[in-house]
Amino acid sequence: MQRTIRIKLHTNNFLLQTIDIANEIYREILKIGYSKKTYNKNELHKLTYKKLRKKYPTFPSALLQTVRDVASEALKATKLKKGIKAKKRSFLRLDKRNLRVNLLHGSISISSIAGRLKLKFSKNPQIEKYLDWSPVAGTLCYRENKLYLNLVVEKDAPTIQQIQENDVLGIDRGINNIVVCSNNQFFNSNHLKDVKGRYQHLRQVLQSKGTPSARQKLKGLSGREKRFVSDINHRLSKALAESSYKVFALEDLKKMKQNKGKTFNRKLGNWSFKQFENFLRYKSVALGKTVLCVNPKYTSQTCSNCGHCEKTNRLLSRFKCKKCKFELNADLNAARNIAKLGKTEFDRLVVNQPETRSEGFIDLTSHELHLQGEQLQADHFNGR
Repeated sequence: MQRTIRIKLHTNNFLLQTIDIANEIYREILKIGYSKKTYNKNELHKLTYKKLRKKYPTFPSALLQTVRDVASEALKATKLKKGIKAKKRSFLRLDKRNLRVNLLHGSISISSIAGRLKLKFSKNPQIEKYLDWSPVAGTLCYRENKLYLNLVVEKDAPTIQQIQENDVLGIDRGINNIVVCSNNQFFNSNHLKDVKGRYQHLRQVLQSKGTPSARQKLKGLSGREKRFVSDINHRLSKALAESSYKVFALEDLKKMKQNKGKTFNRKLGNWSFKQFENFLRYKSVALGKTVLCVNPKYTSQTCSNCGHCEKTNRLLSRFKCKKCKFELNADLNAARNIAKLGKTEFDRLVVNQPETRSEGFIDLTSHELHLQGEQLQADHFNGR
């Protein structure tokens, strides 16, 4: 598993000049890539390496290759169809060839136009938590007249222990409720919708004005909205990750945007479901837990009590089984079905298997849910 920590550095003119030259090289490689219609790293290397080494003799060879890789990735991402704006003195990617960091002693060795620089930095509580992690890469950034090193550190994830049936928490994500858990926990979206609604109204007003000051205000507005949503997802994912459950089963949302209509797809895209999943995943792995993604097909139509699947079982937010007359909140019913699927998927994994095995999703039919429903008697909505 990997984490990124920010280290504040004292302003160093040699490093700033190195970043400036890196940006110049980056723009030149982009220009050549567009003119030759290629983003292949080998081809860009042949077209640019000797020329740029001659033009910038003090710029380290390993850094030049790193800048080339970044330019290649940018060209590939845009498919050579639109120009890329390279901001002045933005960032410089570093790897093990040109960066060495000792977190315990607070020292950095970094390549620059003046050779290898030895720097010191002050430790803070965030850095203290990762002293036993291994630095693997970094990005040198200059923001608001301050120099930072965003350092990527890694460590082996704790092994996943054998689980019991009640160690799996099914999580259903939705529009009216951000999260509904199979243990009867509801996290409604009223506050989130109110705040996002206000941001949307302000955004429409500012967009209608179209003045330079309005556009500047829009940028700040977008940043505040993103931070607000991220804060909610951080707090929610932390609360779930630190619960007593060892496995968290989520529905795979990729297929939910198909044939649902523009209005639903817009609402679904308005929420940061994927961000919540990513936060929950990395927080869980650090605690020796895991996150599974399962196919959500029929989870909202299948009875979590008897396993009977019928489209008319669900009516808006209420679920009532046509076969056994079992009644439950529809989202809670889906969460319990997701928990069953998650338990089945985990049973298929080898004990202590690395967390990366859980990236996919399973596709169980309603018949399999029915068989599981006969073995597990679900509680009513106001039950335990």
